[in-house]
Amino acid sequence: MKTLFFLIALCLIALNALVAQPKIDVVGGTVLDFGDSYTGQKVNRIVTVKNIGKDTLRITDVKAQCGCTAALMSDADKVVPPHGTGKLSISFDTHNYGGSKVSKQVYISSNDTSQPRVTLTFTTNVLNILDVDPKLLSFDNMKLDSTYTRTLTVGNPSPKNSLKILSVDPKVPEISSSFVFVHVFPATILFWIVTTPLSNRTPTPLPVDWLLLIVELITV
Repeated sequence: MKTLFFLIALCLIALNALVAQPKIDVVGGTVLDFGDSYTGQKVNRIVTVKNIGKDTLRITDVKAQCGCTAALMSDADKVVPPHGTGKLSISFDTHNYGGSKVSKQVYISSNDTSQPRVTLTFTTNVLNILDVDPKLLSFDNMKLDSTYTRTLTVGNPSPKNSLKILSVDPKVPEISSSFVFVHVFPATILFWIVTTPLSNRTPTPLPVDWLLLIVELITV
């Protein structure tokens, strides 16, 4: 009789151990849409991780897919009691991703044996603040000590936000511009006349980074 009681007790302990497990849940799901962003901007989001199990959830590791993304949890947020929550901070650097829709992943490892690693996938549509065409401004096949002009088109790719160009700073001393600082309304193009007296000091073709534009984004 004592042996039977002991076996029943062991079974109950084992059953309780099986039932009392942590279970990770990402509030809002594991596929996240961060919407539109702009080149050079850091996109920051907070994701809530919940423990829907009956034992303490322990986050053992948080890792981002690449160096453009930072994924951080505090030590306190990594220990989640039953029905409790922890906060995961995601920061995505949009440099080098202009004009494209980007998809990245963040991995969460925990002591949830049913899914020891959870993959979060987020997307963001990275917009260029300004579209400038052409990317290379060529002054080839021209005579020295003569003045020539070229036209750039400056466009605002945003369907809803305006831009205000605050200043223009050519990095090449010989370059001058007739550009007037104005608002660039959504989905519009401006024509910009660039003038240079060509000399043996003028580099050609001029790369896209020959000019520094300082702009202000005006959101609606």
